[in-house]
Amino acid sequence: MFRSRWAVTAVACVAVAALVSSCGSSDSSAAADQGAVDTNATLSVGLTQAVNTLDPHMATSDLASFRFGLNVIYDRLFTVDYEGKANGMLVTDRSYSDDGRSMVFALREDASFRDGTPLDAAVVKANLDRARTLESPVVKRSLSAISEVTATGPYEVTVALNEPTNQLPYTLAGVAGLIMNPVLFESGDPDMTADGSGAYSVESWAPGEKLVLVRDRDDYWDADAAKPARIEYTGIPDFQAFTNAVAAGQIDIGQFQPGNVAAVEGRDGLVTVPVDSGVGMEIAINRDAKPLDDLRVRQALNHALDRDMITEALYPDSRVRWQFAPEGLPGFDESLEEIYPYDPEKAKALLAEAGHPDGIDLGEIAVSSATTPGLVDVIQEQFAASGIRFEPRVLDGVEVYTQFASGTFPMMIAFSSYGLSLPAGLNTRAGATQNPAGTTPEYEALLDQVTDSTRTDDERSASAVDLNRYLTEDAWGVPIVWITYPWVMSDKVGNFSTEMDYATTWGPFDLRYLTVAE
Repeated sequence: MFRSRWAVTAVACVAVAALVSSCGSSDSSAAADQGAVDTNATLSVGLTQAVNTLDPHMATSDLASFRFGLNVIYDRLFTVDYEGKANGMLVTDRSYSDDGRSMVFALREDASFRDGTPLDAAVVKANLDRARTLESPVVKRSLSAISEVTATGPYEVTVALNEPTNQLPYTLAGVAGLIMNPVLFESGDPDMTADGSGAYSVESWAPGEKLVLVRDRDDYWDADAAKPARIEYTGIPDFQAFTNAVAAGQIDIGQFQPGNVAAVEGRDGLVTVPVDSGVGMEIAINRDAKPLDDLRVRQALNHALDRDMITEALYPDSRVRWQFAPEGLPGFDESLEEIYPYDPEKAKALLAEAGHPDGIDLGEIAVSSATTPGLVDVIQEQFAASGIRFEPRVLDGVEVYTQFASGTFPMMIAFSSYGLSLPAGLNTRAGATQNPAGTTPEYEALLDQVTDSTRTDDERSASAVDLNRYLTEDAWGVPIVWITYPWVMSDKVGNFSTEMDYATTWGPFDLRYLTVAE
C-alpha cells in the first residue's frame, strides 16, 4: 500500500527530519514545528513543465494546468484524497437519482469573488456550460456525460447525465471543476488573466515560464489555507537547472526525479520526502499500426523490456509497473504482477510466430522531452536485443500526446498517470481521441460496468479489476514504472504530507495548506 513503506520511517525520523534528507514523514515535514508561520513569506515552487494559458477550460494537460497555480487561484467543486476517494470542496453534499441519470449537489454558501459575486448555483452552471461546450483540447471531452446543468436552488445544482456514471466528482476535481467568475469569460480574457474565489490573484504571468501569485484577501472561506503572502511557480524543464535552483535556495519545494535527487541529498536546510504516486513511465501503442495490430507483437514488446533493471538504475526506490493500476488504488490485481517477465528469447519467438523472424522496424516513435535521461537509450538497446528497432523523435512534453493521438507515430514513450480514477486516467491514454486505435466493444462494456453509479461499490471495484486485466493481457501498452518521487523542500516548509490530497494519484500538487516558517 502507498503509505506502509514510510510508516516506520516517520517514527524513526521525527526528531531529525529537518536535517536528515533521506527521512520522510507520513504527517508533515518537521519544519512545521520549527517556528512561527511567516504569513509575509514567499513560497517558490519549481516544476519541470509550465503552461501557456490560465484558462482552465482550455488546458492541454489536466494535471499540468492544475498544478501550475490554477488550483490555488480557483476553488474547485471536488477534491480527491490520498486514498483515491472524491470528496467535496465547494460541494457540501451530493446524491444520484435512482436511475443514475442525474446528480444533485449542494454548494457551500460562504465562497465569493473579489467583486462581491457569490459563488452560487448560477455561477457553477455558467462554468459547467462553458466547459462542456467550448471547443477545447481536454475539458469538453471529459464532460461529455453531461446533457444539461440546472440551478435548482440558490446553492443547488442538478446535472443531467447521458448515462449513469460515478465519474463526475472525479472529473470535477480537476481543471473541469475549477470555478471562474463568469465576468471573466463573458467580457475578459481568461487566457491571460484570472478571477477566482481563491485567496490568490495574479501578480505577474509569463506564459510557459513563470506565474507569480499574491494573497490579496482576508475573507477567504478556508481559514487553514493560503498562509504564504506570495507563491511563485517557475517552469524549469532542464533537470540540471532544476537541481541547481533547489540547491541554491531559489526554489523552496519541487518534485525530483529519483535519479537526480542524490545531487542535493544531505545538504543543510533541505528535507526530502519520498512519495509513492500513480504517475510513471509507459510506452503507448497504436494498435492499428502494423505490425502492432498483432497481439503477439505487443506481447513481444512487453517481454523485451527489463523493467527491474530500468527501475533499479533510473528510478531507485520506485515500483516496477506491470499493469494499469498501482497497488492501493481501484483496479489493481496482484495476479498481474510480473505477467510479462523479461525474456528476450520469448520476445523473438513471438515475433517469429507473428511472421517476423528477422524482427521489426517501427521507424520513428514519439518521445516526450520530459522523459528521464537515459531511459530511451536503455529501451532502444533492450528492444534491439529482441529484434525490435526504432528511432526516437523527441517532442515537447505536451505536444507529444497530441502528435501521438493524430496517428503520426506507432508508439510513444512518455509519462502517464493512473488519473484521478482508473476511468479518468484511461480516458487520457486509451480513449478514442487519445490513441489512434480507439477502443473496442469489450473495453466500452467493461468501462460502463466500472462507472455505472447504479451498481454497488463492490461491483464497480470488481469490474475495475476486470478492465485492468483486459488491458494488461491484451497489451494495450508497455507499462514500465510507477515512480516514487522525492519531494525536496526547504526545512522551513511545513505541512507537506504523503497523505495530502492527490498524493497517490496525480501526486501531492495541491499546496494550499503549505506554510513557510519564520
